[in-house]
Amino acid sequence: MFYGVILAGGASSRMGRDKRFLELCGQTLLARTEALLEKAGAEFVLLSGRVEGRVCIPDSHAGNGPPGAVLSVLEHVRVRYGLDGATLVFVPVDMPMLSEATLRLLLDASNNAAGCHFENEVFPCAMKATPDLYTYLRELFTDGSERGGKRSMRGILTWLDSKVLPREAVAELEFLNVNTPKDWEQVLRGHLL
Repeated sequence: MFYGVILAGGASSRMGRDKRFLELCGQTLLARTEALLEKAGAEFVLLSGRVEGRVCIPDSHAGNGPPGAVLSVLEHVRVRYGLDGATLVFVPVDMPMLSEATLRLLLDASNNAAGCHFENEVFPCAMKATPDLYTYLRELFTDGSERGGKRSMRGILTWLDSKVLPREAVAELEFLNVNTPKDWEQVLRGHLL
């Protein structure tokens, strides 16, 4: 069992328009990511950020990027489901070429690990929803630490002693984040190949 988490709270400032609603093959990136997580077997798909008309987990630690979203998601999971060690798979909404096979590699490798990610990448990643991780992140956000370092996704994955998966089995395009119009053009070209 795992919970899929879509990170969709970014401002899309470099793109110039809301990335969540860009369309690929008639499907928005938000709908595409949700379908991908469901197809991979997510028991629930949680939406981090604010999307009009959708049930979302608002970022209670705004301005702290993905680490703040992870803490907000853990707070939500703690209240709704409990921190029972369930696997959380975090996928940004702007990775449209990510495949089910890649998520399955991540999930299989995360079974006996507190965290898991691919070499030189932070997303997609898997983490266990545990009281220890929740306490660690709460302390990071209350001790006045600045962004970066321990308060980065890399820092969190390092603290978890995450399992690192080799990238060679995954096409490079799958790790592309769509941040700019140029990135989006690359996705559209790659999709047509």
